[in-house]
Amino acid sequence: MRSTALGNVKQISPDVITGDDKEIQLSSLGELFTVDWQERLARAGLVYSTHVGTLTAGADISMIVGGGNGTTVDSDQPELILGVDAGTFLIPIQVQVVCDVDMDADGEYGEILIFADRTQAPPTTNASGTSLTPVNLLDGGSAFAGRAWSASTADITDPVMSELLAFEYINVAEFVSNGAATNLTNGVSQRLVLNYEPRVPSILAGPCSLVVCYGGTAAVSGMAIAKFAAVPTSYRPLS
Repeated sequence: MRSTALGNVKQISPDVITGDDKEIQLSSLGELFTVDWQERLARAGLVYSTHVGTLTAGADISMIVGGGNGTTVDSDQPELILGVDAGTFLIPIQVQVVCDVDMDADGEYGEILIFADRTQAPPTTNASGTSLTPVNLLDGGSAFAGRAWSASTADITDPVMSELLAFEYINVAEFVSNGAATNLTNGVSQRLVLNYEPRVPSILAGPCSLVVCYGGTAAVSGMAIAKFAAVPTSYRPLS
């Protein structure tokens, strides 16, 4: 029987050990070291962040108009698509989308969809989209090994909605007292917001994609941020 508890100062890549006896982890100060799975992956340089929309120095934000010409949700022209090839797991951690919707007639609506495509990775080329470079949350960590695009204005290979992760919807009738919107010539401007932060996230095996689409019957402009982990299938805590 052991009479002394040992601690191992190894914060980034702890071994996964079989058997009954396992060494605990300590910080460099000798404190018991405990973190959740998200911070552990971030400390290992496996969590990334990217965004849709821009901020120009000395100017206002520039939101992205969603959907097919701003009049419908169009998954062929996603506002954000990111993903990985075989050999990597993609784990969505948080996706926040904030949109502005200007509705001026009964029946108009705005919506946001976040879904996973378990069948394919994002395209390697996208002439109409903006190539994104996700930031590693571990400053100086390795570059994202997958691909990410925003603001596609021409059709890409249609992403498959293998799994709907989150959905938000508003319509103009929700904001008038009689439940029917008429004579709304000046419009009803509303904020459409979706914050997806799963307690138990999907662990998607590449090739796969995370897709964000927004749009509506009237133009929907918005910005978005996505945080996600890209974990090699050989990473021992997941194997």
